[in-house]
Amino acid sequence: MQIAMSTRIQLRILFVCLGNICRSPAAEVICRAMLQKVGMAGQVMVDSCGTASYHVGSKPDARMLSALERAGFRYDGHRARQLRKEDRTRFDLIVPQDSENMRDVQQLLHGTSARVVPMRAWFPAGCSLREVPDPYYGGAADFDGVVQLLADSMPQLVKELRAELSARDGNSTV
Repeated sequence: MQIAMSTRIQLRILFVCLGNICRSPAAEVICRAMLQKVGMAGQVMVDSCGTASYHVGSKPDARMLSALERAGFRYDGHRARQLRKEDRTRFDLIVPQDSENMRDVQQLLHGTSARVVPMRAWFPAGCSLREVPDPYYGGAADFDGVVQLLADSMPQLVKELRAELSARDGNSTV
């Protein structure tokens, strides 16, 4: 006899970049780690994808994996996938990493029920960047910079997720 396990997942987040081997899997790993740290991992499902199919099935770029490791984050076995039409209803929040990905998401998922918010919405105060830069054609410092930017931004996103979960539950703590 199989017993169905109830899930506590209340929010689903999708990080999006071009190929799903640099920025979006880094955002996924960092977000998942921070959710775990604050005890929200069981309530928020995190995924990532790319708008292009260049790297479908691939691991994240080795340089990104090294940057994540240097910052204390662990790779979780992610494999690149492409944005799919069904993502428009599977996720509550879709987070493109740059303006090009924002346009692609809006075009590909026209009529989505999810909120589509660029990652820059959670950049720390005083950050002059308008988007998460693509480190693909850069060096180790570019990858480290993206990891740092995402790590600095994620606490604000997690804070907003906590508030949203709290509002859904109708109480002040989650």
